[in-house]
Parts: sequence; C-alpha cells; structure tokens
Amino acid sequence: MLQELDGIQPIGCSYMNKWGCEHLGTCVEEINELGEAYYDRYFVPEEIVANFEGIGHYLAAGDFDKQYNFFQRVKLYGDNDCTWFYTVCKLLKVKNSTGTNNKLVLLSSPVMGMDNLITRVNKTLDQDAYIRTHYRKFATLTNREKEIISLLANGKSTKEIAQQLFLSPHTISTHRKNLIYKIECHSFAELLRFAIAFDLV
Repeated sequence: MLQELDGIQPIGCSYMNKWGCEHLGTCVEEINELGEAYYDRYFVPEEIVANFEGIGHYLAAGDFDKQYNFFQRVKLYGDNDCTWFYTVCKLLKVKNSTGTNNKLVLLSSPVMGMDNLITRVNKTLDQDAYIRTHYRKFATLTNREKEIISLLANGKSTKEIAQQLFLSPHTISTHRKNLIYKIECHSFAELLRFAIAFDLV
C-alpha cells in the first residue's frame, strides 16, 4: 500500500497491489471512502491503537533511512478468523514535476504459524510467572527433597524410591509429607508442574 502524506500526516491511499485488494475484497477507492471505518473493518482495535502510536512516532522522527515494523492481525475477505501479518513501513521522497512529496509505503506479508508461536510465548510467560511465584518454596527444599520430587514426578512409588535411595519407606513417607507442606502441591498434577518448572524432571 502507498499512503499519501501531508507533511507527516497520512491523507489517503493512492495504491494497493492486486493481491491486497483481492484478499481484503476491496479497492483503493473504497478504502478512501471508508475513512476511519477501514480500520474497524479489517483490523483488531487494540492493536490498531498501538500500531498508530508507533507509526506516529516513526513519521514524527522523519528519518528516511529507517523503517518501522510491527505485527498485526488482519480480517481477510471471507475469513472468520484473523490472519497474522508482518508489516514494514518506509518513508519515501518522491520527486515529480511539482517538486518532492513524502509518501509512506506499507508492505505486509502473512505469517504462517503465528498463532502457534503466540501460544508458546504465552505458555513461557505463564511458566515464568509460576517460577517467580513459587521460587521461595523451591529455595527451602533440601537436595534430598528435590531428589524425591524428581522421582515422584517420574512416577516412582514410595517403595521404589526407598529402594533406590537405600532408605526406609517410612522415611520416604515423612519426606513426602514435608514436601506437600513446603510446596503446597496436593495432587500429582500440581507436583508435576512444580517439578517441570524447576527442571526436576
């Protein structure tokens, strides 16, 4: 897409390639007629606010050697779900018979698999929050208790752990009770999550 500028203010779209028009189910004339409604129709409102802010800072800087890049979701024509795109914005000086005009070029490319990436990032952030919340509990554990958590998380029974560590089943049971109290994990699923978070499995 090519945006016309009045100084650093976008004033309208003068070009969109065939691929863009077909995938949005529109044309340059309709985009300009829609005005602000263009953004409501094709983009996610919260993301548009952030992207506008970033583009605004980029235009205000007026550095023709730099570009501004961002990810955005786009509602393509006929699709129920949004598609992730990576967009590059670049300021251009175009010389013509009347002088030099500033223009803004936007190149958007679909990013396949972005939803899976976002899911993985969110899981990582959740894991990081879990570790920060439970780190003090982890710090109170002895090396023996960490070893027992690891064995429990790997599905070992009290009897099997006792045999492997050359301890009595009674001693292992006592350790288990202490562990439950210290880390406040009252189910195998909770214990397994704790063990995975702190690399004990």
